Amino acid sequence: MKKIKIEIIPVIHMVNQEQVFRNIEICISCGIDKVFLINHEVTTSDILSTALKAKKIFPEMWVGINMLGMKTTDALSIDEPLIDGLWCDASISIKDVVDRNFKGMFFGGLAFKYQKQPKDLKLACIEATLTTDVATTSGPGTAKPAAIEKIKIIRDHLGDHPMAIASGVSVDNIESYIGLADYLLVASSITDDNEFIIEEKLKELKNKIK
Repeated sequence: MKKIKIEIIPVIHMVNQEQVFRNIEICISCGIDKVFLINHEVTTSDILSTALKAKKIFPEMWVGINMLGMKTTDALSIDEPLIDGLWCDASISIKDVVDRNFKGMFFGGLAFKYQKQPKDLKLACIEATLTTDVATTSGPGTAKPAAIEKIKIIRDHLGDHPMAIASGVSVDNIESYIGLADYLLVASSITDDNEFIIEEKLKELKNKIK
């Protein structure tokens, strides 16, 4: 199995464009070159237009989106070359991949929180290697960490296929995911109540994986 280099991707819960751009500036100052934008409070069109504007302002930044409320198959139909990544919580079938227009990295759900859980995790992992660029799993809920036993099983089934973890990552547990996950999508442990990234917390988290 390949040696895995873990990478932190901050997740920005969009409130408005200025808040998004300020958070990207904070990420850049911390040496982070990838972010995801997610729309808990705004529309899917807002998140897409903001991501496109962010790419023009910060062309060196890898920008992905998670458009909550949009069907995964509809999200995959987007043909927008400036968008680097697409993250969807739900799993998709091999048939859905045939109609994929999106050319960037697709982070697709695998045994993800609040989704229907697979009856056969091994089979779900095998399918994820065929339907995703990055199989993305989580803990049981928002801000709840994924059990290390679950992550080890998924890694074993995925082989060398990239994996992301998208909930509950913090300075207290990040080291346990080293060598298992390729990407850690982080929000709750590094943001304040106004959805601004706390620079010191992001730096502390990043230092844990050096």
